[in-house]
Amino acid sequence: MHAPFQTYLDNLAAAHSLIKPRFAPGLTEDEMIGAIRQNAERLYRLHCENDAILQQILFTKTAQTLTAEDAEDLRALADALFNYNRSADAGIAYRIHQLLYEYAKLRGDTDAIVRELYFQGITLLYLNVRDAGTGVNLFHRQIGAYFRAGGDFFAQYEALKSAETRGYILRCLGNRKYGLRLEQLSHDPSAGNSLWEDYLSIFSQTMEVLTTPRYREMDPDLPWDNFCYAMHYDRTQFLGTLRDRPDADMSAAVLASAEYVYRHQEQIAAAGERTVGSRTQYVHAAARYHAGQIELPQLLDTLFSILETSDAQDFSGDGIWKNLAIPEYLYHYAALMPEASQRALQPRLEQVTEQRIQYLYRLPVNEYAGQVSNLLLSTLGHSSQTDERFSNHVLEYILACHPPTFVHSEVLGQLTRWFCAHIAAAAPAMLDGLLGIPHPAETPEALDAFLKHAYHVGLYHDVGKCMLLGYVGQYSRRLLDEEFACIQLHPVFGCSLLENLGLSDYACVARYHHRAFDASGGYPALSEACPQRTRLLVDIVTVADSLDAGTDNVGRSYAASKTFEQLVQELRAGRGRRYSPAVVDLLDDAAFYENTKAFLEECRRHAYVRAYCGKEQA
Repeated sequence: MHAPFQTYLDNLAAAHSLIKPRFAPGLTEDEMIGAIRQNAERLYRLHCENDAILQQILFTKTAQTLTAEDAEDLRALADALFNYNRSADAGIAYRIHQLLYEYAKLRGDTDAIVRELYFQGITLLYLNVRDAGTGVNLFHRQIGAYFRAGGDFFAQYEALKSAETRGYILRCLGNRKYGLRLEQLSHDPSAGNSLWEDYLSIFSQTMEVLTTPRYREMDPDLPWDNFCYAMHYDRTQFLGTLRDRPDADMSAAVLASAEYVYRHQEQIAAAGERTVGSRTQYVHAAARYHAGQIELPQLLDTLFSILETSDAQDFSGDGIWKNLAIPEYLYHYAALMPEASQRALQPRLEQVTEQRIQYLYRLPVNEYAGQVSNLLLSTLGHSSQTDERFSNHVLEYILACHPPTFVHSEVLGQLTRWFCAHIAAAAPAMLDGLLGIPHPAETPEALDAFLKHAYHVGLYHDVGKCMLLGYVGQYSRRLLDEEFACIQLHPVFGCSLLENLGLSDYACVARYHHRAFDASGGYPALSEACPQRTRLLVDIVTVADSLDAGTDNVGRSYAASKTFEQLVQELRAGRGRRYSPAVVDLLDDAAFYENTKAFLEECRRHAYVRAYCGKEQA
């Protein structure tokens, strides 16, 4: 691999270490801030160098100008960058495969065309953002098109000489399911039957090929059984649909796949390699319940058994799943029991709630932070809404998963409170009606309570980034358009998360904080106006967001920061369009202007020390 390619890989590794730095104990605040700033400066240099490398080796290349040597180097780089959920840089791997696909078409190389169709689909799949709770599936059409095109080469299957190419065709056949918006099964009942039938058609067609002896005999070294296992494992995902919408045909299909997966893991367990996984135990029991093979109490006994035998100190991926997901399934299924039975179960459920809370309190922010954040978002329900401690800690943990986001969020919380306190002193009538409070500045006690809400509104405005840790942590190069499109979803995810926690006003601010004041732009696209009960808070957060992000020369290591004076001039230039005149005008007060500048620096300093010292968050 030529020097620029290796340099890019080396820079990625260096950037990763700088994003998650480890500091020696005993540093003073000044020493820590100095070290963080040095890391940010180095990260910015790596960012610029990587952008220049990519411009040289990728972004200026076309299929027509690519040489065979270039193509080989790019292929090696893409292989080094992409490794499914442990990829160093799936985005650049996707762009490389796009170029290599055009190159393969230009040369008429069928084997390379099939390979690149598969890798375009799979790398974009790992870039994609999918969420059943909000119905988001950003790139499903394009992903489906790649895999369908790869699967279409099955017409040439037996004429092809390469077993590797035939393997990619098989993968494409099964992966056509990713072109379906299966999250609509939960959001749009009218689309349910057709989506399920489309999925079953793909499943049946693929399984027919995978189980045909003639094809297996052609390529005995292909992982046929693994392909079958993956298909069945994937079909068990429809348990989520069955929990909300019983269906006899779907129940039978899910049970067949659950039985297949369970038997497969039993065989492995019998060989002494590992035990049947806790998720598989749950899936098998739940599938049997939905198919009418066991009664609800038996399912609950299985779930209690899985959880009660779990290790409270197990912070592996499996341990996290057991301790955080199983309780939510217990709450769901227990709610289906008769009232008398629910009362009898209540002591055990209360113990489960406490166990889950204590587990999250102990859980370190480790390499599974992204999994934890997504799991918490997807399983928030009854247990979270009825326990304020757990709700608060969920949000604290999510923010702690990415220190720069925590710093920005903490500063925003402080700035939102700061602006509101100034308004309360200078023009208290502006606050009337906010959060449904007639006169929040009427008494010192009422104002203190309101300012606490204002702090949390700012603190949680970006909490939706928990679904996007792979993108918000991409400081080693400029973002691709696909990645920025994903990041633009964070207001949607933040709104959903906060609504699930019963924090509807906070959710509204999270939803609107990237919309222009005059509704002329921003994201997400919204037709309805911001409610008046939160409008001023949205306006304050929008101003504070730009004020912090634009002037932070540490967290904003992917771009040169601006001075406070420059940023305020931008706010004034956008007054009435991007920003609220009423909020921007507050900075025309010379004393408030200077005090805000000093307050911002002080808040940021304390936030960075808290974030990187590992101190407990408030």
